[in-house]
Amino acid sequence: METKEKTTLINNVSIFNGTSDKLISGQDVVLVGNKIDKIIDAGSQEDGYDAVIDGGGGTLMPGLSDVHTHLALCKPPQELVNIYSWDYIGAIMTNEAERYLMRGFTTVRDVGGPTLGLKQAIDQGFATGPRIFSSGMGLAQTAGHGDMRNPNAYSKYFVGEHFRLTDLGYFVLADGVDEVRKACREALAKQVSQIKICTGGGVTSLTDPLYSVQYTPEEVAAAVDEATRYGTYVASHVHTDEGINVALDCGVKTIEHGLLIKEETMKKLVDKDAWIVPQSYVVSHEANDGNPVFADPIQKAKMDQARDGSANCFKWAKQYGAKVAWGTDMFGVRAAYDNTNLEFKTRSEYYSNAEQLKQVTSANGELLALSNLKHPYPGAKLGVIEPEAYADLLIVDGNPIEDILVMLDYENNFKLIMKDGKVYKNTLE
Repeated sequence: METKEKTTLINNVSIFNGTSDKLISGQDVVLVGNKIDKIIDAGSQEDGYDAVIDGGGGTLMPGLSDVHTHLALCKPPQELVNIYSWDYIGAIMTNEAERYLMRGFTTVRDVGGPTLGLKQAIDQGFATGPRIFSSGMGLAQTAGHGDMRNPNAYSKYFVGEHFRLTDLGYFVLADGVDEVRKACREALAKQVSQIKICTGGGVTSLTDPLYSVQYTPEEVAAAVDEATRYGTYVASHVHTDEGINVALDCGVKTIEHGLLIKEETMKKLVDKDAWIVPQSYVVSHEANDGNPVFADPIQKAKMDQARDGSANCFKWAKQYGAKVAWGTDMFGVRAAYDNTNLEFKTRSEYYSNAEQLKQVTSANGELLALSNLKHPYPGAKLGVIEPEAYADLLIVDGNPIEDILVMLDYENNFKLIMKDGKVYKNTLE
Protein backbone atom coordinates (compact mmCIF):
# COMPACT_ATOMS: atom_id res chain seq x y z
CA MET A 1 0.00 0.00 0.00
CA GLU A 2 1.43 3.35 -1.04
CA THR A 3 2.05 5.77 1.84
CA LYS A 4 0.93 9.36 1.29
CA GLU A 5 3.69 11.87 1.92
CA LYS A 6 3.03 14.52 4.55
CA THR A 7 2.09 17.96 3.25
CA THR A 8 3.06 21.12 5.15
CA LEU A 9 2.29 24.80 4.62
CA ILE A 10 4.68 27.42 5.99
CA ASN A 11 3.10 30.85 6.16
CA ASN A 12 3.47 34.25 7.83
CA VAL A 13 7.15 34.56 6.86
CA SER A 14 9.49 36.68 4.82
CA ILE A 15 11.74 34.53 2.64
CA PHE A 16 15.46 34.55 1.97
CA ASN A 17 15.65 31.99 -0.81
CA GLY A 18 19.43 31.55 -0.82
CA THR A 19 20.10 33.71 -3.88
CA SER A 20 18.21 36.98 -3.35
CA ASP A 21 19.56 40.29 -2.05
CA LYS A 22 16.36 41.15 -0.22
CA LEU A 23 13.71 39.27 1.69
CA ILE A 24 10.70 38.18 -0.33
CA SER A 25 7.28 38.91 1.15
CA GLY A 26 3.78 37.82 0.26
CA GLN A 27 4.55 34.15 -0.35
CA ASP A 28 3.95 30.83 1.39
CA VAL A 29 5.93 27.62 0.96
CA VAL A 30 4.41 24.18 0.48
CA LEU A 31 6.35 21.04 1.40
CA VAL A 32 5.60 17.49 0.34
CA GLY A 33 7.60 14.91 2.23
CA ASN A 34 11.24 15.93 2.41
CA LYS A 35 11.15 18.45 -0.44
CA ILE A 36 9.79 21.86 -1.28
CA ASP A 37 6.83 21.36 -3.59
CA LYS A 38 5.91 24.89 -4.58
CA ILE A 39 5.90 28.54 -3.59
CA ILE A 40 2.48 30.20 -3.70
CA ASP A 41 0.91 33.59 -3.07
CA ALA A 42 0.35 34.11 0.63
CA GLY A 43 -3.11 33.02 1.70
CA SER A 44 -4.06 31.64 -1.71
CA GLN A 45 -4.31 28.03 -0.56
CA GLU A 46 -4.72 27.66 3.19
CA ASP A 47 -6.57 24.34 3.55
CA GLY A 48 -5.90 20.68 2.90
CA TYR A 49 -2.48 20.29 4.54
CA ASP A 50 -1.39 17.76 7.12
CA ALA A 51 0.42 20.51 9.04
CA VAL A 52 0.62 24.30 9.02
CA ILE A 53 3.61 26.16 10.43
CA ASP A 54 2.94 29.80 11.29
CA GLY A 55 6.32 31.51 11.05
CA GLY A 56 5.26 34.36 13.32
CA GLY A 57 6.60 36.99 10.93
CA GLY A 58 10.14 35.57 11.00
CA THR A 59 12.59 34.95 8.18
CA LEU A 60 12.36 31.60 6.40
CA MET A 61 15.70 30.63 4.90
CA PRO A 62 17.60 27.53 3.77
CA GLY A 63 19.43 25.53 6.39
CA LEU A 64 23.04 26.57 6.88
CA SER A 65 26.06 24.58 5.72
CA ASP A 66 29.63 24.56 7.01
CA VAL A 67 31.88 23.19 4.29
CA HIS A 68 35.08 23.01 6.32
CA THR A 69 34.70 21.24 9.61
CA HIS A 70 36.07 18.25 11.53
CA LEU A 71 33.42 16.59 13.67
CA ALA A 72 35.81 13.86 14.80
CA LEU A 73 38.53 16.31 15.88
CA CYS A 74 36.53 16.78 19.06
CA LYS A 75 39.67 16.80 21.20
CA PRO A 76 43.05 18.46 20.54
CA PRO A 77 45.02 16.43 17.96
CA GLN A 78 47.91 15.80 20.33
CA GLU A 79 45.47 14.19 22.77
CA LEU A 80 43.92 12.10 20.01
CA VAL A 81 47.37 10.78 19.18
CA ASN A 82 48.14 9.66 22.70
CA ILE A 83 45.04 9.26 24.86
CA TYR A 84 41.53 8.58 23.57
CA SER A 85 39.89 5.38 22.32
CA TRP A 86 37.84 5.22 19.11
CA ASP A 87 34.61 4.48 21.00
CA TYR A 88 35.03 7.54 23.23
CA ILE A 89 35.71 9.72 20.19
CA GLY A 90 32.64 8.26 18.48
CA ALA A 91 30.43 9.13 21.43
CA ILE A 92 31.73 12.68 21.62
CA MET A 93 31.46 13.43 17.91
CA THR A 94 27.92 12.01 17.79
CA ASN A 95 26.95 14.53 20.43
CA GLU A 96 28.75 17.31 18.59
CA ALA A 97 26.85 16.43 15.39
CA GLU A 98 23.52 16.95 17.14
CA ARG A 99 24.71 20.24 18.57
CA TYR A 100 25.82 21.30 15.07
CA LEU A 101 22.30 20.76 13.78
CA MET A 102 20.87 22.76 16.66
CA ARG A 103 23.06 25.69 15.63
CA GLY A 104 21.19 25.71 12.32
CA PHE A 105 23.62 23.68 10.21
CA THR A 106 21.65 21.11 8.28
CA THR A 107 24.69 20.12 6.17
CA VAL A 108 28.43 19.93 6.78
CA ARG A 109 31.40 18.89 4.69
CA ASP A 110 33.82 17.05 6.94
CA VAL A 111 37.30 17.42 5.48
CA GLY A 112 39.30 14.82 7.35
CA GLY A 113 38.26 12.35 10.01
CA PRO A 114 36.42 9.07 10.72
CA THR A 115 32.91 10.40 10.12
CA LEU A 116 31.59 7.91 7.56
CA GLY A 117 30.03 5.72 10.26
CA LEU A 118 28.48 8.77 11.92
CA LYS A 119 27.05 9.86 8.56
CA GLN A 120 25.52 6.42 8.06
CA ALA A 121 24.01 6.42 11.56
CA ILE A 122 22.48 9.87 11.01
CA ASP A 123 21.12 8.98 7.58
CA GLN A 124 19.53 5.80 8.98
CA GLY A 125 17.94 7.62 11.92
CA PHE A 126 20.10 6.13 14.69
CA ALA A 127 21.69 9.51 15.49
CA THR A 128 20.74 13.16 15.07
CA GLY A 129 22.85 15.57 13.08
CA PRO A 130 23.39 17.33 9.76
CA ARG A 131 23.89 15.77 6.36
CA ILE A 132 27.58 14.90 6.08
CA PHE A 133 29.78 15.06 2.99
CA SER A 134 32.71 13.10 4.41
CA SER A 135 36.30 12.97 3.16
CA GLY A 136 37.16 10.13 5.51
CA MET A 137 40.91 9.88 6.04
CA GLY A 138 42.84 12.79 4.61
CA LEU A 139 45.99 12.09 2.59
CA ALA A 140 49.28 13.41 3.92
CA GLN A 141 52.89 12.81 3.06
CA THR A 142 55.42 11.65 5.62
CA ALA A 143 56.56 14.77 7.54
CA GLY A 144 53.48 16.62 6.23
CA HIS A 145 50.60 18.38 7.96
CA GLY A 146 48.78 15.13 8.74
CA ASP A 147 51.89 13.42 10.15
CA MET A 148 51.23 14.25 13.80
CA ARG A 149 53.12 11.33 15.27
CA ASN A 150 55.04 11.65 18.48
CA PRO A 151 58.41 12.93 17.19
CA ASN A 152 60.07 9.89 18.75
CA ALA A 153 57.88 7.44 16.84
CA TYR A 154 59.36 5.75 13.79
CA SER A 155 57.66 4.99 10.51
CA LYS A 156 55.82 1.71 10.03
CA TYR A 157 57.97 1.19 6.95
CA PHE A 158 61.07 0.77 9.08
CA VAL A 159 60.03 -0.66 12.43
CA GLY A 160 56.39 -1.70 11.93
CA GLU A 161 55.05 0.96 14.30
CA HIS A 162 51.47 2.06 13.73
CA PHE A 163 50.47 5.70 13.35
CA ARG A 164 47.61 6.31 15.74
CA LEU A 165 45.83 8.93 13.62
CA THR A 166 45.75 6.39 10.79
CA ASP A 167 44.52 3.68 13.14
CA LEU A 168 41.71 6.01 14.22
CA GLY A 169 40.88 7.11 10.65
CA TYR A 170 42.05 10.74 10.50
CA PHE A 171 44.99 10.65 8.10
CA VAL A 172 46.77 8.11 5.94
CA LEU A 173 50.44 8.68 5.16
CA ALA A 174 50.94 8.01 1.46
CA ASP A 175 54.20 8.72 -0.35
CA GLY A 176 54.77 8.42 -4.08
CA VAL A 177 52.32 8.22 -6.94
CA ASP A 178 51.43 4.57 -6.42
CA GLU A 179 50.67 5.01 -2.72
CA VAL A 180 48.62 8.13 -3.38
CA ARG A 181 46.54 6.28 -5.98
CA LYS A 182 46.00 3.35 -3.62
CA ALA A 183 45.03 5.65 -0.74
CA CYS A 184 42.53 7.49 -2.97
CA ARG A 185 41.01 4.24 -4.16
CA GLU A 186 40.70 3.01 -0.59
CA ALA A 187 38.93 6.24 0.38
CA LEU A 188 36.58 5.93 -2.59
CA ALA A 189 35.84 2.34 -1.61
CA LYS A 190 34.81 3.64 1.81
CA GLN A 191 32.27 5.90 0.04
CA VAL A 192 33.81 9.31 0.67
CA SER A 193 32.22 12.26 -1.12
CA GLN A 194 35.52 13.94 -2.01
CA ILE A 195 39.26 13.38 -1.56
CA LYS A 196 41.21 15.52 0.92
CA ILE A 197 44.96 16.02 0.57
CA CYS A 198 47.50 18.30 2.25
CA THR A 199 49.71 20.21 -0.20
CA GLY A 200 51.19 22.60 2.37
CA GLY A 201 52.03 23.05 6.02
CA GLY A 202 49.49 23.52 8.76
CA VAL A 203 49.05 25.52 11.94
CA THR A 204 48.11 22.69 14.29
CA SER A 205 50.90 20.32 13.27
CA LEU A 206 54.11 20.94 15.20
CA THR A 207 56.84 19.60 12.91
CA ASP A 208 56.12 20.96 9.43
CA PRO A 209 56.78 24.63 8.62
CA LEU A 210 53.69 26.50 7.47
CA TYR A 211 55.54 27.47 4.27
CA SER A 212 56.55 23.92 3.40
CA VAL A 213 55.28 22.62 0.04
CA GLN A 214 53.94 19.12 0.40
CA TYR A 215 53.37 16.48 -2.27
CA THR A 216 54.98 16.69 -5.68
CA PRO A 217 52.94 17.77 -8.70
CA GLU A 218 52.93 14.15 -9.87
CA GLU A 219 51.43 12.96 -6.58
CA VAL A 220 48.78 15.69 -6.55
CA ALA A 221 47.90 14.98 -10.18
CA ALA A 222 47.49 11.29 -9.33
CA ALA A 223 44.97 12.14 -6.61
CA VAL A 224 43.05 14.42 -8.97
CA ASP A 225 43.02 11.72 -11.63
CA GLU A 226 41.63 9.10 -9.24
CA ALA A 227 38.94 11.48 -7.93
CA THR A 228 37.98 12.62 -11.43
CA ARG A 229 37.61 9.08 -12.71
CA TYR A 230 35.09 8.45 -9.92
CA GLY A 231 33.17 11.60 -10.72
CA THR A 232 34.30 13.68 -7.75
CA TYR A 233 37.07 16.14 -6.86
CA VAL A 234 40.04 16.90 -4.62
CA ALA A 235 40.07 19.42 -1.76
CA SER A 236 43.51 20.62 -0.71
CA HIS A 237 44.61 21.84 2.70
CA VAL A 238 47.15 24.58 2.00
CA HIS A 239 47.87 28.09 3.25
CA THR A 240 50.79 29.31 1.16
CA ASP A 241 51.01 30.54 -2.38
CA GLU A 242 53.44 27.97 -3.75
CA GLY A 243 51.40 25.05 -2.50
CA ILE A 244 48.22 26.65 -3.84
CA ASN A 245 49.78 26.94 -7.28
CA VAL A 246 50.78 23.28 -7.28
CA ALA A 247 47.22 22.32 -6.34
CA LEU A 248 45.59 24.55 -8.96
CA ASP A 249 47.95 23.48 -11.73
CA CYS A 250 47.07 19.85 -11.01
CA GLY A 251 43.31 20.37 -11.13
CA VAL A 252 42.38 20.64 -7.44
CA LYS A 253 38.90 22.18 -7.20
CA THR A 254 38.81 23.58 -3.65
CA ILE A 255 41.57 25.37 -1.78
CA GLU A 256 41.00 24.90 1.94
CA HIS A 257 42.29 27.95 3.88
CA GLY A 258 44.53 29.60 1.25
CA LEU A 259 45.07 32.57 3.55
CA LEU A 260 48.58 33.38 2.24
CA ILE A 261 47.58 33.42 -1.42
CA LYS A 262 49.08 36.12 -3.62
CA GLU A 263 47.07 38.41 -5.88
CA GLU A 264 48.13 36.80 -9.16
CA THR A 265 47.31 33.36 -7.80
CA MET A 266 43.83 34.51 -6.83
CA LYS A 267 43.35 35.51 -10.47
CA LYS A 268 44.54 32.04 -11.50
CA LEU A 269 42.07 30.42 -9.11
CA VAL A 270 39.26 32.39 -10.76
CA ASP A 271 40.48 31.46 -14.25
CA LYS A 272 40.52 27.77 -13.30
CA ASP A 273 36.98 27.97 -11.88
CA ALA A 274 38.20 26.67 -8.53
CA TRP A 275 36.89 27.53 -5.05
CA ILE A 276 38.58 29.02 -2.03
CA VAL A 277 37.37 28.11 1.46
CA PRO A 278 38.95 30.66 3.82
CA GLN A 279 38.18 31.20 7.49
CA SER A 280 38.05 34.48 9.39
CA TYR A 281 37.08 33.61 12.97
CA VAL A 282 39.44 30.70 13.69
CA VAL A 283 42.48 32.86 12.87
CA SER A 284 41.32 35.77 15.01
CA HIS A 285 42.89 36.65 18.34
CA GLU A 286 39.48 36.24 19.94
CA ALA A 287 39.33 32.59 18.84
CA ASN A 288 42.87 31.66 19.83
CA ASP A 289 43.74 33.47 23.05
CA GLY A 290 43.69 30.68 25.61
CA ASN A 291 42.60 28.00 23.11
CA PRO A 292 44.39 24.74 24.08
CA VAL A 293 44.36 23.59 20.45
CA PHE A 294 46.84 26.36 19.59
CA ALA A 295 48.71 26.63 22.89
CA ASP A 296 52.19 25.65 21.75
CA PRO A 297 54.53 28.52 20.76
CA ILE A 298 55.11 26.82 17.39
CA GLN A 299 51.37 26.81 16.71
CA LYS A 300 50.99 30.40 17.86
CA ALA A 301 53.75 31.57 15.53
CA LYS A 302 52.22 29.77 12.55
CA MET A 303 48.78 31.13 13.39
CA ASP A 304 50.24 34.64 13.38
CA GLN A 305 51.59 33.98 9.87
CA ALA A 306 48.21 32.79 8.63
CA ARG A 307 46.37 35.67 10.27
CA ASP A 308 48.66 38.23 8.65
CA GLY A 309 47.57 37.11 5.19
CA SER A 310 43.86 36.62 5.80
CA ALA A 311 42.71 40.18 5.06
CA ASN A 312 44.34 40.17 1.62
CA CYS A 313 42.89 36.74 0.86
CA PHE A 314 39.35 37.95 1.48
CA LYS A 315 39.98 41.29 -0.25
CA TRP A 316 41.32 39.73 -3.45
CA ALA A 317 38.70 36.99 -3.47
CA LYS A 318 35.99 39.64 -3.52
CA GLN A 319 37.84 41.95 -5.92
CA TYR A 320 38.29 39.26 -8.58
CA GLY A 321 34.98 37.49 -8.11
CA ALA A 322 36.37 34.23 -6.75
CA LYS A 323 34.02 31.46 -5.72
CA VAL A 324 34.12 31.72 -1.94
CA ALA A 325 32.59 29.11 0.32
CA TRP A 326 31.61 29.45 3.98
CA GLY A 327 33.49 27.18 6.35
CA THR A 328 34.83 27.53 9.86
CA ASP A 329 37.50 24.90 10.67
CA MET A 330 36.33 24.88 14.28
CA PHE A 331 37.57 21.84 16.19
CA GLY A 332 39.36 20.51 19.23
CA VAL A 333 37.26 21.55 22.22
CA ARG A 334 33.56 22.05 22.87
CA ALA A 335 33.96 25.80 23.25
CA ALA A 336 35.34 26.01 19.70
CA TYR A 337 32.31 24.27 18.21
CA ASP A 338 30.08 26.55 20.28
CA ASN A 339 31.68 29.51 18.51
CA THR A 340 30.97 28.26 14.98
CA ASN A 341 28.37 30.96 14.31
CA LEU A 342 30.87 33.69 15.18
CA GLU A 343 32.22 33.27 11.64
CA PHE A 344 29.25 35.45 10.64
CA LYS A 345 30.60 38.28 12.80
CA THR A 346 34.21 38.27 11.63
CA ARG A 347 33.42 37.59 7.95
CA SER A 348 31.12 40.64 7.92
CA GLU A 349 34.28 42.76 7.77
CA TYR A 350 34.68 41.59 4.17
CA TYR A 351 31.20 40.78 2.87
CA SER A 352 27.75 42.30 3.02
CA ASN A 353 25.10 40.44 4.95
CA ALA A 354 23.40 39.26 1.76
CA GLU A 355 26.70 38.11 0.25
CA GLN A 356 27.55 36.11 3.33
CA LEU A 357 24.10 34.53 3.57
CA LYS A 358 24.44 33.41 -0.05
CA GLN A 359 27.81 31.86 0.75
CA VAL A 360 26.47 29.84 3.68
CA THR A 361 23.47 28.56 1.68
CA SER A 362 23.36 28.47 -2.13
CA ALA A 363 27.10 28.93 -2.82
CA ASN A 364 27.97 26.11 -0.45
CA GLY A 365 25.29 24.05 -2.12
CA GLU A 366 27.00 24.63 -5.46
CA LEU A 367 30.34 23.53 -4.04
CA LEU A 368 28.82 20.39 -2.49
CA ALA A 369 27.39 19.47 -5.88
CA LEU A 370 30.99 19.02 -7.11
CA SER A 371 30.84 15.55 -5.54
CA ASN A 372 28.75 14.63 -8.57
CA LEU A 373 28.74 10.81 -8.83
CA LYS A 374 29.79 10.56 -5.18
CA HIS A 375 27.10 12.97 -3.97
CA PRO A 376 25.51 11.25 -0.97
CA TYR A 377 22.16 13.06 -1.30
CA PRO A 378 21.34 13.19 -5.03
CA GLY A 379 17.99 14.13 -6.42
CA ALA A 380 17.45 17.61 -4.98
CA LYS A 381 19.27 20.89 -4.40
CA LEU A 382 20.73 22.08 -1.12
CA GLY A 383 20.93 25.67 0.07
CA VAL A 384 17.95 27.17 -1.76
CA ILE A 385 14.22 27.62 -1.33
CA GLU A 386 12.74 26.61 -4.65
CA PRO A 387 10.58 23.74 -5.95
CA GLU A 388 12.25 20.32 -5.73
CA ALA A 389 14.92 21.50 -3.27
CA TYR A 390 15.37 19.61 -0.02
CA ALA A 391 13.22 20.83 2.86
CA ASP A 392 16.20 21.90 4.97
CA LEU A 393 14.92 25.13 6.50
CA LEU A 394 15.25 27.64 9.31
CA ILE A 395 12.89 30.27 10.63
CA VAL A 396 14.88 33.10 12.20
CA ASP A 397 13.52 35.76 14.53
CA GLY A 398 14.75 38.88 12.81
CA ASN A 399 16.08 39.93 9.42
CA PRO A 400 19.65 38.65 8.88
CA ILE A 401 20.01 40.67 5.67
CA GLU A 402 19.67 43.81 7.80
CA ASP A 403 21.49 42.45 10.87
CA ILE A 404 23.78 39.44 10.41
CA LEU A 405 24.39 39.29 14.15
CA VAL A 406 20.97 37.67 14.69
CA MET A 407 22.70 34.52 13.39
CA LEU A 408 24.94 34.41 16.47
CA ASP A 409 22.27 33.81 19.11
CA TYR A 410 20.97 30.60 17.57
CA GLU A 411 19.45 29.35 20.81
CA ASN A 412 16.99 32.23 20.99
CA ASN A 413 16.71 33.44 17.39
CA PHE A 414 16.43 30.15 15.49
CA LYS A 415 12.78 29.36 16.10
CA LEU A 416 12.47 26.45 13.67
CA ILE A 417 15.10 23.98 12.48
CA MET A 418 14.00 21.47 9.84
CA LYS A 419 16.14 18.93 7.99
CA ASP A 420 14.83 16.63 5.26
CA GLY A 421 11.28 17.70 6.05
CA LYS A 422 11.56 16.73 9.74
CA VAL A 423 11.27 19.34 12.49
CA TYR A 424 14.08 19.16 15.06
CA LYS A 425 13.27 22.40 16.87
CA ASN A 426 10.10 24.50 16.99
CA THR A 427 9.67 27.29 19.53
CA LEU A 428 7.23 29.31 17.43
CA GLU A 429 4.21 28.48 19.54
